[in-house]
Amino acid sequence: MEQNWILKEANKVRKSSNVVILEKPDVKRYLNGLLLKRFWPVIHSSLEASDYVYFPESNPETEWEEGQTLTRSLTFMLSDGRYLFFRGNLSCSTEGWMLGRKFYLSLSQENDLHVIIEILGNSRFAGYPPTLSIYKASDKKGADFYEITFHAGSGAGWGYGEEYVDEKIRKIIDVNIRMYDFAIDSIITPQDLGEFLTIAYEAYEAY
Repeated sequence: MEQNWILKEANKVRKSSNVVILEKPDVKRYLNGLLLKRFWPVIHSSLEASDYVYFPESNPETEWEEGQTLTRSLTFMLSDGRYLFFRGNLSCSTEGWMLGRKFYLSLSQENDLHVIIEILGNSRFAGYPPTLSIYKASDKKGADFYEITFHAGSGAGWGYGEEYVDEKIRKIIDVNIRMYDFAIDSIITPQDLGEFLTIAYEAYEAY
């Protein structure tokens, strides 16, 4: 009996496909329900309240995610209308959940280089240090800018309860909005660096 669903799902695969991913239908439905019916309303309300452009606006889709157990995930993003500044990813399995996040900090070339170095080398980000990219626009003088990407992920089993995940989602989205608002003019002065890092530690501190 256990093998029936495997054969049934395998028969749905196109013969031209050279990769087959089989997901147990009842578990897939359960995880999709968690993501789309239970957690998406929480995510959507926080994104909508930000007053920034967000994705998806509606009709989100889940994706299969590689793991030791069947895992489905939902991705959501915030933009200022020009640049993406936040990307979140909530993954759920029957064993637990994981909330990944990335923040893209764009800073102009006018920033003090010591500020850039301090953010990249800060010891409280040592477990998952930020990465640096430098972009150079040839058509506009002064358009060079640094992009520092912060990465983090946290999760737990379901023992904490779904309400704990709600709180985590709201906090992560709020922190990333505050980080963007703080550096909205693409400048962080040495005097303001400590305050910015204090905000960033809330979501990205990793020893």
